[in-house]
Amino acid sequence: MILTRLTITNFGVYRGRHEFDLRPISKDKLSKPIILFVGKNGAGKTTILEAIRLCLYGRCVLGNRVRQVDYDAYIRQRMHRSAAHQFATSTASVGLAFDHVHAGVRSTYDAVRSWRAEARDVQESITIYKNGKPLYEIAPENWDDFLRDLIPPGVAALFFFDGEQVQALADSERESETLAAAIRRLLNLDLIDQLRSDLSIYLRQQDQRDRSRLRVVLDEAEKAVSEAQQRIQELQQDRAHLLNRQEWMQKDSERRRQQLVGQGATLIRRRDDLERQQRENELQIEHVSAALRELTAGLLPFAVCPQWCQRLRLQLLEEAAAERERLAYVAKQDQAAAVMARLLDPNFQQEHAPELHPASWARLVTAIQGFLTPVDQPVEITIRHGLSSRDRETLLAWIEMALRDVPQQVQFLGRQLEALEKERSRLGLALKQVPESTEVSKALEEFQQLSEEQGRVDEHIKQVDAELHQTRLLLAQHERERRQALECLNAAADMDERIHRAIKTQIVLEKYRERVTELKIQELEQAIAQHFNLLCRKQVLVREVRIDRKRFTVELFGPNRTLLPTSDLSAGEKQLYAMALLWALRAISGRGLPIIVDTPMGRLDRTHRDALLRHFFPHAAHQVIVLSTDTEITPEAYDRLQSVVSHTFHLEYDEVEGCTQVQRRFAPTTLEDVPV
Repeated sequence: MILTRLTITNFGVYRGRHEFDLRPISKDKLSKPIILFVGKNGAGKTTILEAIRLCLYGRCVLGNRVRQVDYDAYIRQRMHRSAAHQFATSTASVGLAFDHVHAGVRSTYDAVRSWRAEARDVQESITIYKNGKPLYEIAPENWDDFLRDLIPPGVAALFFFDGEQVQALADSERESETLAAAIRRLLNLDLIDQLRSDLSIYLRQQDQRDRSRLRVVLDEAEKAVSEAQQRIQELQQDRAHLLNRQEWMQKDSERRRQQLVGQGATLIRRRDDLERQQRENELQIEHVSAALRELTAGLLPFAVCPQWCQRLRLQLLEEAAAERERLAYVAKQDQAAAVMARLLDPNFQQEHAPELHPASWARLVTAIQGFLTPVDQPVEITIRHGLSSRDRETLLAWIEMALRDVPQQVQFLGRQLEALEKERSRLGLALKQVPESTEVSKALEEFQQLSEEQGRVDEHIKQVDAELHQTRLLLAQHERERRQALECLNAAADMDERIHRAIKTQIVLEKYRERVTELKIQELEQAIAQHFNLLCRKQVLVREVRIDRKRFTVELFGPNRTLLPTSDLSAGEKQLYAMALLWALRAISGRGLPIIVDTPMGRLDRTHRDALLRHFFPHAAHQVIVLSTDTEITPEAYDRLQSVVSHTFHLEYDEVEGCTQVQRRFAPTTLEDVPV
């Protein structure tokens, strides 16, 4: 793999878009593997390494157990915040282009991980292009896994490292732990352990009966091993989290110290404006609240029970219809009675049909009466609400408003009140950030509290280290018990063939694990001696290296095969020894990956720096990205490296603008400034 381009936009100390050409070039058949970044502390060198890791691993860059809310907070904190503009950007991105060979075919990939900060969370998106086209051969939801699997996070620690990791290998107290973790990542021993664990689960599923005392012993041993491994993993993650917190607190302590030195009062001028906005906000909240109270005293209770309102509406409509039918029926009866009375009047009969016989009149009146009298009786319903028509219409209008208008009004007022409450919180937070007259003393108190917290974190790390040591001893004991139980079960005659094969497989895996570890450690021992002697310019300073297979402690032997304690090495030789160890790990890994090293020479003297410049950087890998301070790579050192340097970037932090300026040069007096 070759990294060809890095793009950073509004991330860390980089404002706007910055593009870095990382592709190594060759001239006259001479390879130039080194990409050099030079700048003072705080200029953004570590941000380069952080951006590459973040583009590849996303949330996993903080650990496997990090919550999404913590990752969102980390991204918000890393978005560029300019001192000159007093606000943070809401978008940021990091992009990485690289050439990668898969199945013998070289392809060019371009991956971009971008973020947008919203009110409550941070939205992350990933885009990947392969040879200029979207990577549709892999589902977009799996793009994150694709990037992470290119360089697994565990393996990346062997290729992307900083001065702290070098110091951890140079420190005799942490060397064995760091080396053991590196070998596990290098050999994928976690995969072997997972396979053994899966086989143990299979054995328990196949053996539902209590076969023998050995089965019980094995189950207990497997459980104890699993619990110990899980506890070790938790402790290691907790330790990593504590170390990250320790580093963050150190940086925060320095930042607060700087603030105490130059504490200003520029924000105090904002107090009057913020307090005026706060008063206006409170008046608006009171206005909206009064409107809600008015609705509550009016029709809002009806709106919260729409089903009962609908039932009441239907009942009122039924009563109104029944009332109309009853009135119509009574009116028809009255009309029929009036007609009958008129027809039975002798004067009417004499006036209109005197020749008609009274009996005929009687028949005629009877027929007309049958025609005019209503036949169907009105439907009788129970009148529950003895309301007048006017009162009934008024109540129906209220129900209509409660079902249609009131919910809309409540929703509108609720959204308005929510927005005003958010504004109230924002104004309150802004007012808290405005320094009071006692702000300096308060800042000093916070600085002291932070120092105390640092002490507690340091003590916690010591406790975790002690528990980690005890748990590892316990794990070794449980593994011995498990191995003995497996060997006994393998000899038992009452097991079926599948269980027998599974147990043999576990034993084979254990032997394979030991064998592959032994072979790689033998290669590593030879590679360490070779690279260490090369860096020290002494062919026989170390004739032999021995690594303990259990504790992963390293012993060096001199020309006469006498023990050469690492404590006898000078500080510079210890650093070279650590670099040789990392070089050796990469050499035996068999992976063609680039190396990224951050501040590698901070603890070296001139002589030992020269060894790295001549032997390590030009030959460690096909691509070496060096992140160095201006005190590590001096003009003299640059002259020695220049023939193998493809690109040089000078990083300079602008205190006024609050961002880093990038130029393609090493020193203003030697190369022309070319802005990136």
